Amino acid sequence: MRNNYVCAGFETVAGILDRFIKGDEYEQNFTRQDINNFFSNTCNKFLHSYGQYFRDARKYEKYSKKENELFTKCRGFGFFNDSEFFVDSGGFQISIGLLDKRQTDLLFNMYYDFLTEYVDSYNRAFILDVPPGPNCKVFNTFDDVYRLNHESYVNAANLPDNVRNKMIYVHHFRTPKLWEIYSKILHDEEMFKYFNYHATGGIVANQSSDMDIPCIIYVLPMIPLINEALKNKRSVLHFHILGGSNFREILFYELFKLHIMKKHKLDLEITYDSSGLFKGLMRGRYVYIMDGEAIKKVDIRTTSLGLRYRNEEKKIMEKYLETLDEFSDTFNFKRINRSDVYCGKSGTFHTDIKIYTMLYSLYMYSKVQDKMKDVVQCLYPLYEAGELEEFNNKAELITRNINNEKITRKQQNKTYSIVRSLDMLSNLDEEYCKSIVEKFLAKDEFIELLNDRNKIVRW
Repeated sequence: MRNNYVCAGFETVAGILDRFIKGDEYEQNFTRQDINNFFSNTCNKFLHSYGQYFRDARKYEKYSKKENELFTKCRGFGFFNDSEFFVDSGGFQISIGLLDKRQTDLLFNMYYDFLTEYVDSYNRAFILDVPPGPNCKVFNTFDDVYRLNHESYVNAANLPDNVRNKMIYVHHFRTPKLWEIYSKILHDEEMFKYFNYHATGGIVANQSSDMDIPCIIYVLPMIPLINEALKNKRSVLHFHILGGSNFREILFYELFKLHIMKKHKLDLEITYDSSGLFKGLMRGRYVYIMDGEAIKKVDIRTTSLGLRYRNEEKKIMEKYLETLDEFSDTFNFKRINRSDVYCGKSGTFHTDIKIYTMLYSLYMYSKVQDKMKDVVQCLYPLYEAGELEEFNNKAELITRNINNEKITRKQQNKTYSIVRSLDMLSNLDEEYCKSIVEKFLAKDEFIELLNDRNKIVRW
């Protein structure tokens, strides 16, 4: 049941669990070992951003030590004995303008020193990648983008082996100039061979542009990396997608994994992350429930709990608590003995309800992933046999069920681009990928970084 979801901000999850076990509301609900076993069997990958608090740090000379203490403290809780810790660099904070040039230079030097000094505290670490973004303060031209990223990537390639072997190389592609820059770094420096793990970013940068692209967008950066893996005679490509955690995407991941193994004898291991999982719970107040072939997005706000659940006699409150009971039984947690969800005075979740729902949300990725593995075994043979109309019809029904049984233009567009994506993953034509970026993503270009020598074609 272990899924490939990487849970961002895990220090928050760890702190909530630790305080609950130590607190007055704890009623032997589960042990620390129970939680360790739960993570080991469901979601065992956790992410923390080294640069998350960099902007507001007062004493940078102590910053790395405190970051390491956070990892040590979380590991000491006993929840993560069989889990992997991922470190993000903080390049995102630079790209969106939270860090100025001075802070960027500091982060640049301190991050790789941190990874070297505290190499035993983490399992994987992302390279310091800095694509331009809104309000970015460190670039004047695309030459600046190339120079900073080239220097960072070369530094990472020259790290001691025990550090470099844990690094995740990030390949960006989101606009024509970013495609050019990161392709140049990848190919000219033969960067692929230095790293065991690879990734792409920019998936959620401008999702309105994704509507028109004739393929699933992360196929574009995946193809150059597959070519490099084959060129370097790798049997496995570890590919992380920063921000691609929609349930619909899990169907695509499973399809692509099967297809690439069949076509290229390459084992594609896809992981993905999101920091928005618990925002949907804590702010949006909704959970997902697998109901037959459908995944239902269930509103658990106070005003909705008394409403009828679908066409059943039970109310949403009953269905929600029943779902948590089933979850508890699955992992031998103590059932919650409650008939309500929120504290009467504050309107916040009861602590046990919040924690069980938080853990259940992580478990849902395992349930969906297992289901999609089975679905793909029935769906893919239709593509192989050339029965593309039936393939599209069945894929559309599956994605509709994943999408709360709703038909949307985006859902339909994505579904009908699956076949094109599979064809592209057969051909592995990088020039075709480049032409898609130039035609459909040129409108996302950072035109303020263009100089007289860098002309861009408008489509």
